[in-house]
Amino acid sequence: KSCFGPTPGASFFFCALEVMALKDTLVKLKAFAAAPWFPVIVGLLSGANLFLLVMSAPLVILYCSAVLANPRRWLYTAVANAVGTVLGCWILCGIMEERGIDFVKESFPATFQSKWWSWTEGMMQAYGTVAAVPISAMPIILHPLIFFAKLSKMSDTTLLVSILVGRIAKYCIMAQMALTAPRALRFFGASDEVINTVTKQKAK
Repeated sequence: KSCFGPTPGASFFFCALEVMALKDTLVKLKAFAAAPWFPVIVGLLSGANLFLLVMSAPLVILYCSAVLANPRRWLYTAVANAVGTVLGCWILCGIMEERGIDFVKESFPATFQSKWWSWTEGMMQAYGTVAAVPISAMPIILHPLIFFAKLSKMSDTTLLVSILVGRIAKYCIMAQMALTAPRALRFFGASDEVINTVTKQKAK
């Protein structure tokens, strides 16, 4: 078992070290940003982050690195990232079918406490299925959307297609920001550290 120690404090410390090591390893992957397979890897990692929830900042760096390394393939990079995210959502939907809708609350309690949980609930109640696409295009976690979509009996196909369309839109916008105005990435939740890293890459 990973992330354990003789005391709760020690366990937290070791977990923090493991997360930091993972993030450092991911950022080092940007050395391969020009490779044709790189956007696919970033997309798969985006899908995995639906379960890990600790790779958001490194993934922004990797995604923008892929865009900047080959600006002509920005659309391919955006679609690959969206498809990888949808793959993670599909797996999560399958798990929820087996273990019940409350699996999200039990496994990802931090998402339940997020301000986006109540916001997503309000949007879904007000607009129903049509809200899924704009919610998916927002720079927010997808767990609340998946939870309320399943609660409202939305079909997995409708949900996943909505997420795909919304995420493609999101990543297209992020790609253009990386290419033209990296500072604007703050509107997608990027930290100053991430923005500075992307800005330096753009300047090379």
